[in-house]
Amino acid sequence: MKLKHYISGVIACAILFLCGGCSDSFLDRTPDGEYTESNFYDSDEAVYASTAPLYNRAWFDYNNRGATLLGAARANDVYSPYNWPAYVLFTVTALDGDLSDIWKGMFSVVTMANATIDNLNSKCTSNVSGKAKNHGIAEARLMRGWAYYLALHVWGPVVLFEHNQSLVDNPVRPLNYEEDVFQFIINDLNYAAENLPETPYEVGRATCWSAKAMLSKVYLSRSGWNKSDRDAADLEQSKKYALDVIQNSGAALMEDYHDLFKYRHNNNKESLLQLQWYKTAAMEWYVCNTNLSDLCGDSKMIGGVMCWSALQASADMLMQYKYRTSNGQEKWEKIRRDATFCTPGAHYDYINIANGGYTYEGGSTIIKKGVPGGPDDDNDGYVAMMCSPLNTYVIRLADVYLTYAEACMGNQASYSGEGIEYFNLVRKRAGIEPLNSITFEDLVRERRVEFAMEMNNWYGLMTWYHWKPDYILNYLNNQYRGYTYNGIIVGDNNELSFKCDNNDWETYVETPCGKIVEPSIIPSITAVNINLPYPEADVIQNPYLKEEPQHYNFNE
Repeated sequence: MKLKHYISGVIACAILFLCGGCSDSFLDRTPDGEYTESNFYDSDEAVYASTAPLYNRAWFDYNNRGATLLGAARANDVYSPYNWPAYVLFTVTALDGDLSDIWKGMFSVVTMANATIDNLNSKCTSNVSGKAKNHGIAEARLMRGWAYYLALHVWGPVVLFEHNQSLVDNPVRPLNYEEDVFQFIINDLNYAAENLPETPYEVGRATCWSAKAMLSKVYLSRSGWNKSDRDAADLEQSKKYALDVIQNSGAALMEDYHDLFKYRHNNNKESLLQLQWYKTAAMEWYVCNTNLSDLCGDSKMIGGVMCWSALQASADMLMQYKYRTSNGQEKWEKIRRDATFCTPGAHYDYINIANGGYTYEGGSTIIKKGVPGGPDDDNDGYVAMMCSPLNTYVIRLADVYLTYAEACMGNQASYSGEGIEYFNLVRKRAGIEPLNSITFEDLVRERRVEFAMEMNNWYGLMTWYHWKPDYILNYLNNQYRGYTYNGIIVGDNNELSFKCDNNDWETYVETPCGKIVEPSIIPSITAVNINLPYPEADVIQNPYLKEEPQHYNFNE
C-alpha cells in the first residue's frame, strides 16, 4: 500500500489544508497563528478544525470515480459500452487501474482517520477539553467504520488496522474474517453514537444520529450475512437504531424529491450525513466534487461547461420505474425518474433558470441526478469542469425508513405490519400509491429506484446476496445488463418504450418495453466473481491477500 509515503502525505495535506482556508464554512475555519503538526492541537477549535478533511479530502479518491463505478455502474443503474463497461459486465480484472484507485480511495479514509485518532490521543495539550477530543475521535471512527462497511461489501475479507505506523512496520499481514470486520465497524460506530452530539457542532458535521442510522444498516446487513435466516437479535438492533433516528432525530423527508439534489439544499432536513465539498467557481483538487464531468452528458445542462459522460440509464433500470399498485395494476412513475435521468422532453425549471428552464432534447437518456445545472442563476457561480457544488449523500432519512421496514419484515415472505407506513411514506413522496403489504421484491425495487445514481445500490445488493445468494445471483443474471437501446419513447401516461433502428448487424431482444440490443458479452455472475478482485499490485506486495483470512486481535 506504500503507506510510508501516503501517511506522511496525509499529515502534510491536513496541516496545509487546515491552515490555508479562505471561506466561511467549517471546512476552512482554523485558529489564528503559525502551526505545525506538533503544536496544532492546543484548543478545542483546533481539534474541530483537524477533523474537517475527513468530510472531503479523505473521501476524494473514492468519490472521484470509484463511487460511480461501484455504487451505480456495478448495480446496473447506468451503462455505456464506452465508459467503464467492465464494471457492469463483470469483467474487471486485478490489473484494472480504477480498481486500484478504489482500493486506495477506501483506505485513504482509514489511514486519515487513524492518523486523526492517534494525533488526538497523543498531541492534544491540556487546553483541549475531553469533550472536544472525544468528538474528534468519534468523527474519525465514524468515517473509518463506514469505509470498512463499503470495503466489506466490495471485497469481503479485508485487512483491519487501527494504527498506521503498525502497518508501515509490518505491511505484510493477513486478511481478517468478515465477522471481525463487522464487529470492528460496530465498535467504531458505537463509539461515534456515544460521543457525537444530537445537534451538529456546525452545519454539516456528523451527529449521533449519523452513527445510529449507519448502525441500523450495519446490523441489518450482518443479520443475514452468510446465513439462511436473518438473525433475530441483529434485526432487533437494526429496528432499535432506525426507530430512534425516526422518532428522535428531528429529521424529516424533503417534500419535493427533486430538492434533494439541488446545491441550495445541501445538508437539508432529510440528510443525516453528507460529504462536504467546497463550493467554488473553479476546481480545487482534493476538496471539490469532481464527478460532475463523468455524470453530465449534455454541456447545455451545466451552462456550457465541459463534460464527457456517455453513460445512459441502463435498460434494466428504466424498467424499474414501472410499479405495481395494491390492486395489481401496473403504472409508471415520473417524479423519481425525472430527478434521476433525463428522458426525451423532460423539463426542469430550476436548470438554466435565466433562460426559462432546460428541456432535454435528446432522443435517449442522460443522467440528471448529480448534475445540478449551470454556474450562474442555478448555482450562484459554483459550477466548473469537474467541480460540482453538490454534497455527496452518505445516508439520508429515506434510507432509514426502508431499513426499518426491511428489518421489521425480517424473514417473512410478505409483510403488512409495523414499519410499512415508512415504506409507503417514501412512495408517497414519489407520487405513487401505497401498498397494503410488501414482499422482498417490493423492497428490492423500491431501493433501486429511490437511490439510483446515489452511488450505493450495489452495497444493498451485496447485503441481500449474502443472505439470499441464489436469489440475487438469479436476479442479477436475468437483468438486462449491458443491453443498449437507440432511443426512448415517453407515452402519455409516463410509460417508457425502447426504439431500435433495424440494422442487420445488430441482434435485438424483444422486451415488454420494446426492442433492445443484445451485448456481445453476456455477463455471467457467480459466487466466484461477485466480489471484486484485490488489486494485483497490492497482492504482489502482500501475498496474504491470496490466503485464508485470520481473526483480528481486538486487544492488540
